[in-house]
Amino acid sequence: MDEGAQALRVILSFMNALCIIYITAKVIGEEKKAKWFKKRQKSNIFTRRGFLGDACNFGVPQKWQGFAVVFWLFGSIGVLSYVVIFTM
Repeated sequence: MDEGAQALRVILSFMNALCIIYITAKVIGEEKKAKWFKKRQKSNIFTRRGFLGDACNFGVPQKWQGFAVVFWLFGSIGVLSYVVIFTM
């Protein structure tokens, strides 16, 4: 496999991870994210985020549901990345 194909697989894996995170954030919704995760309270010019950063930022899990979501994200991204990189 040449370097171009490897780079394409890594980029596809990264894009799939972003899609999984974004879709999970939209399915869960802002209310549940606020209950299950603790966001950073302090905001300044260096820590401000745009639209996509706010939509995909979960924070630190505080409840068991938050830990389940984190486990889901790591698991699904890991499995899909393995499939994209090693089996295509």
